[in-house]
Amino acid sequence: MVVAIAALVVAMSGTAVAASKLVSGNSLIKKNSLSGNRLQNRSVMGSKIKLSSLAAVPNATNAVTAATAKAAPIAQVSYVSTSVTVPDTGVPFPGTATCPAGTSVIGGGASAADKTGNELVVDSYASSETTWTADIENFGSAATTGTVGAICAPAAATSPAP
Repeated sequence: MVVAIAALVVAMSGTAVAASKLVSGNSLIKKNSLSGNRLQNRSVMGSKIKLSSLAAVPNATNAVTAATAKAAPIAQVSYVSTSVTVPDTGVPFPGTATCPAGTSVIGGGASAADKTGNELVVDSYASSETTWTADIENFGSAATTGTVGAICAPAAATSPAP
């Protein structure tokens, strides 16, 4: 029995010595060597990021070169509208709004002046790169008016990216 107790004391003291020499994870990892997939969520805050080490976002040339928001292409959007006299034929009558030179149509719409239900917008669509067309139908007993509008932007701003 004495031998068993002595063996138990020796085994326990060895475990205690080993436990006192445990190494924490922080001392094993070199500073600045941890990859992103080893970080816990919300463990890196903005105050820990050196902004000067970040590169520019790809394709952000407009953001870098635009002096003001007015220099951005979206600030140069224009609206064009055309009043259309719609005859009382009961047949769709086209009206077209045309964008200024150097711009392309990026949207549009139409409205009928007669709100009694005798006049309606049949369809509304981009009819070319620079025009918006709407077909307006009049079922009344006299000619009425409708409005066709186009939303235009500088042609360069509407070109697809290479």
